[in-house]
Amino acid sequence: MRHILAFSILATLFSCTDPASNKMVGKVSPETIREYEYSYSGTMMWYITWHRIEKGEDGHLRLLHSSGCEPDITIYRCPDDALAKIDGMVRKYKLWRLENSYSPKLQILDGHMWHTYIGYDRASISTGGSNAWPGGKLAAGLSAIESYVQSIIDSSTEADIIGTDTHANR
Repeated sequence: MRHILAFSILATLFSCTDPASNKMVGKVSPETIREYEYSYSGTMMWYITWHRIEKGEDGHLRLLHSSGCEPDITIYRCPDDALAKIDGMVRKYKLWRLENSYSPKLQILDGHMWHTYIGYDRASISTGGSNAWPGGKLAAGLSAIESYVQSIIDSSTEADIIGTDTHANR
C-alpha cells in the first residue's frame, strides 16, 4: 500500500503531461471535449471522492462515481450535454491557465491530493495538487465544475443507475 501511495503522489506532482497542452485547450473546438475526471485522495487505498464522465458503449454519456474510500463505482446515466456544460465552464473561467501541479510553500506529507483531467481530441487540461489549489477565478472554475457534477449525482434516482464497477478493474 505504501508503494501505491508513493506512486500516486509522484504521479500527481510530476505529471508526464506536456504543460503546453493545457494552453492549447483555448484554441480547440468546444465540441471536441471527450472526458472529464476528478479525484481526491488521502492515505487510504481507494479515493475519498472520484468521478469520471465518459461516453459509454451505447454512445451516451455516463458518470462513474465512488466515494468514502470504497472500491465500488456506481455508474449513472448522465445528461448528454454534460461535457458541453463542463467545456462552457472551462472557457468561462479560462481553465487552460491552470498549472500542472500545485503544492504548498511548507511541505505537508499527509497524503491528501487532488487531480483533474479534462480531455479534448487534440488537447487536455491536467492539473492537481497536494494540499494546495489555485486561487481566484481558477479555483472558482474548478469548484463550479465539481458542483455541477455533484448536482448530477444528487439528483439521480435508482432508475438513473445503469451499472456498477470497481476500481480494481480500472
